[in-house]
Amino acid sequence: MTTDISPELAEVCGVHAGDGYLRGEGQRWELDISGNVEEKDYYDHHLKLLFENLFGIEVNCRFFPHRSTYGFVIRNREVIKTMHELGFPYGNKSTIIKVPKKVMKSNNNEVLSRFLRGLFDTDGCVHFRTSSKKQKYTEFKKTHHHYPIIQFSTVSKELYHNVKEILGMLGFGKVGVYTYVPKKPNENVRYVLTLYGSEKTKKFFNAACPKNPVKLSRYLLWKKNGHCPSNLTYDQRMQMLKNTENL
Repeated sequence: MTTDISPELAEVCGVHAGDGYLRGEGQRWELDISGNVEEKDYYDHHLKLLFENLFGIEVNCRFFPHRSTYGFVIRNREVIKTMHELGFPYGNKSTIIKVPKKVMKSNNNEVLSRFLRGLFDTDGCVHFRTSSKKQKYTEFKKTHHHYPIIQFSTVSKELYHNVKEILGMLGFGKVGVYTYVPKKPNENVRYVLTLYGSEKTKKFFNAACPKNPVKLSRYLLWKKNGHCPSNLTYDQRMQMLKNTENL
C-alpha cells in the first residue's frame, strides 16, 4: 500500500496522533481509534467514511464498554504497516509521537491543514472565557464566554514542536506556549500550544475545517451569538443553533 502523502492520509495521521493506538506484534495486529461517546456522530459520519474511502476497507464503529469510549478497530495488516511506515510506533506512543516526515516536508498547505484537522478533531479543544471583571470591559464580556481559545496539549515534546512549526508555516504568527510540570513524579510534562482570539480562531476553522460536530458546534454557536456557554452539552448546543436558525 502506498505511503505517498495525500490530504486524506494526512488527516488520518492527525487522527491517529490524537486518539490512535497501533499494535503489530505476534498475532495481534490492530489500529485502534476511539474517543468520547459524545463524539459518536463524528465517528459514524466522518471518520468511518474517511478510513473506508482511503484504504478500501469496511469499518464498523462500536461502543467499547470496558473503557467507555466509541470508535473502531482495524485489523487489516496492510493498513497497519502503512501507518507504521509513516513513522507511527507500535505500542504506547504518548511521549514519542510526532508528525510524519512526509507531512512536515510536503510543502502543501492542504496536507498540513488536514493533519491539524485530524489532530484537533480528536485531541484538540476550543473553549471560550469571560473577560476579567477587574478591567473596563462591557458587562456582556464580563458575564458571557465570548473570548475564543484553541489549544493543543501533548506529552510528546517532538509533536509539540512539529505542530508549532506547522502553525507557523500556515501563517498563524505568534502562538502561545506553555509547559506544565506536574507535581507527581510519575506524571509526564505536558506541552501546550494556544491560539488566542477571534481572528486566529476564525483563521484556524477556515484552514482546517474541523469535522467533529461536538467541537464545531461550540465554534458555530459562538460565531452566531457572540458567545458560547461553557456548561452546555453537545445536544443543548445543537438545539440552540436550531433555535437561532428558526428566528
